[in-house]
Amino acid sequence: MLGKTHFAVGMASALAILQPQTLPVLITGTAAAAVGGMISDIDCGTSQAHQGADKIMTATIAVTSIVIFIDYRFRLGVYESLMQNSSVSRLLTGLMAFLMICAYGSRQPHRSFMHSFPAMIMLTACMDVIYPDAAPYFGVGFLSHLLLDIFNFRQEKLFWPMKKGFCLRLCSSQGAVNRLLLIVGNVSTVFLVITSVPIRRFASLILAFLFP
Repeated sequence: MLGKTHFAVGMASALAILQPQTLPVLITGTAAAAVGGMISDIDCGTSQAHQGADKIMTATIAVTSIVIFIDYRFRLGVYESLMQNSSVSRLLTGLMAFLMICAYGSRQPHRSFMHSFPAMIMLTACMDVIYPDAAPYFGVGFLSHLLLDIFNFRQEKLFWPMKKGFCLRLCSSQGAVNRLLLIVGNVSTVFLVITSVPIRRFASLILAFLFP
């Protein structure tokens, strides 16, 4: 599937399964799921694929920047929660490990290491070191990528470093199924965010203020 489809389905899957209960977790979890849904495709070998990888990294930086801005502007407590459960040395250790794994994965053949359960486990563990509340969302987003790609015609080495790959050969990564999943993923994400517990609480406060 295409990157934007993984982006949407990753968020929708994590929100549906994990159902965040607070606004900071809703924001950081959704962002982590988006990154988890896309990050596998940094393992590319063609010029076109490298352009796709650049878009993934740009989107990752953009998502992170948006979360930082929202937390700073509205004082949601993400930073306080982050520092309460961690330290600068722990954050740097987790981040460096995450980047090193991604750097290694980006140099591997497409759908090998970065499309495997070991990569998912290692990167999710790094996310747990960086920000524990976001780790499950990242993991679900990553898993959704593996599950979607297994329907395509190109094999995934899910149990890397084993050489055997898996695919169901049911659909093209750029066909009608991809377009349908993109629509379902986007619509589901919007619906799940709007109907989430934090947003409903926030809406209730607004209504109580406007109509005491």
